[in-house]
Amino acid sequence: MGLLEFIFNLVGGIIGLAFGLVGGVLGIVVGIVGLVIALVIGILLLVLLGPIILLLVLIF
Repeated sequence: MGLLEFIFNLVGGIIGLAFGLVGGVLGIVVGIVGLVIALVIGILLLVLLGPIILLLVLIF
């Protein structure tokens, strides 16, 4: 019984570790992708809204 439990625990631990690593890598990738998207959106907003804001500032 002891050996069987040990094997199950070992397999469970390895599976858990694998899922943890995959989750961590996915989290990092998602974070980087999110950061890039945020930067792109920010730059686009600056490029698109910058002239409009400048015009508004000049007018008022």
